[in-house]
Amino acid sequence: MGGNSLLNLLLCDKGHLTKPSNPATAKAVTTTILNHLDSGRLRKAVSILFYAPFPFHFSLYARLFQLCSSTGSRAIVEARKVESHLFTFSPTPPVFLVNRAIEAFAKCGSLGDARELFEEMPQRDGGSWNALITACSHSGSPEEAFRLFVKMSRSGFLPNEVTFASALGSCAAVLALSLSRQVHGLIVKYGFGGNVVIGSSLVDIYGKCVIMDDARKIFDEIKNPNDISWNIIVRRYLEMGEGEEAIVMFFHMFKAAVRPLKFTFSNALVACSSISALDEGIQIHGVAIKMGFDDDEIVSSSLIDMYAKCGDLESASAIFDQPNSKDVISWTSIVSGYAMSGKTWKARELFDEMPERNVISWNAMLAGYTRYSQWEEAVGFIFLMRNTTNNIDQVTLGLILKVCAGLSDVELGKQVHGFIYRHGFSSSIFVGNGLLHMYSKCGKMRSAKTAWFHQISHWRDRVSSNALLSSYARRGRTCANIFAFEQGKQIHGFMIRNGYTMDTPFLLFFSRMLRF
Repeated sequence: MGGNSLLNLLLCDKGHLTKPSNPATAKAVTTTILNHLDSGRLRKAVSILFYAPFPFHFSLYARLFQLCSSTGSRAIVEARKVESHLFTFSPTPPVFLVNRAIEAFAKCGSLGDARELFEEMPQRDGGSWNALITACSHSGSPEEAFRLFVKMSRSGFLPNEVTFASALGSCAAVLALSLSRQVHGLIVKYGFGGNVVIGSSLVDIYGKCVIMDDARKIFDEIKNPNDISWNIIVRRYLEMGEGEEAIVMFFHMFKAAVRPLKFTFSNALVACSSISALDEGIQIHGVAIKMGFDDDEIVSSSLIDMYAKCGDLESASAIFDQPNSKDVISWTSIVSGYAMSGKTWKARELFDEMPERNVISWNAMLAGYTRYSQWEEAVGFIFLMRNTTNNIDQVTLGLILKVCAGLSDVELGKQVHGFIYRHGFSSSIFVGNGLLHMYSKCGKMRSAKTAWFHQISHWRDRVSSNALLSSYARRGRTCANIFAFEQGKQIHGFMIRNGYTMDTPFLLFFSRMLRF
């Protein structure tokens, strides 16, 4: 039926607000709306529904809310129109349909609409509470999600797997450890401790909050960990810098007869790269071949990276040269492998052949030049970057500052410092330490001191402390022998507050303090 014919049908039924005068009209309009939905034309479908002066079957509203949810923020206007039409012609729609509307508003990014609709519901079920808790979770409001979680329990509705998963997802998004522990307590209370979905979420949260002992304990309590559970525990060990344990857990996964995800293979290979575990990497490569993962782009790129970082550039190149292996990630991996092994000429040759580059590709090449003090090549490469791309990040700037330090070129360093300030990179600890190192190496101790006490005062770490004290010590100018005792006390206080041990630069510093 054409658009004009359909419009005429709707106009003929104007004033009939409960049902169309001709049943064929409702059927024709419904069919047209469904055809638009099947073709992904949500806006057109909603426009037809909105001007129809009669109700439709509840399943059509549910379908519309579902498509609004999957479309996201671009469909907020359509979601509001569907909800308006529903309540206009069905003042008391079924609870399940209102729940779908709440979910749609949440997925479209309007927590306010979702909350308002929830508060207006004369009757609610567990799905209503879950819908709003999930909405708060997706909107980054863990405190409100937890408040609703508690209120739900007090209202006589028992939380289920969806409720706990939503609450934990909210906590994980903002690393809300205290709230996570409270939810964990309720999980145990309601007997969900061994649930694989909830247990995996807890492992994820505790791992992200750097509490791997608790994460491992919860993982061991899961009755039947699935592929996602294993991927999470491997990933969290990797992020904690415990590559060996990540590899162990990967092999335990096979003993449990669980098929790994491609991401699990990738994480295990990255773990091998991090500790130069070539033998284990070769074993994982063999397993990947047997299970048909070696052709996957993510796995093949991780294999190239693993072999390159473990010093086996021949194997890395062999995988790279295979058909369908050359995406931007694998190109970057092979460039980085040659660059960091000292073969920067070969890395540059490959870099120049890259059909597509990203910021990581540029950083990989520049890192190779800086690692082997090839300052002139690095400067030429920096000018190439300047004329070719605007895509730089804090790592790029940190590497450029290393080049300035290597050349003792404080004027170039000042230009970079100005760029950092103008483009909002001042809060980066990586960049801050680069500035401190650059000014120190160039002998500009006043500027280094300014960077320490002002620019990176809120982000200082051990690297910052070592850089400043070592530079003073190299010049025979610790805080003690320039009589900057108050500054020395500030540094000492910073060390105590942040739990630093007395490693070499600090011992040298205090040994000189004691001479006065």
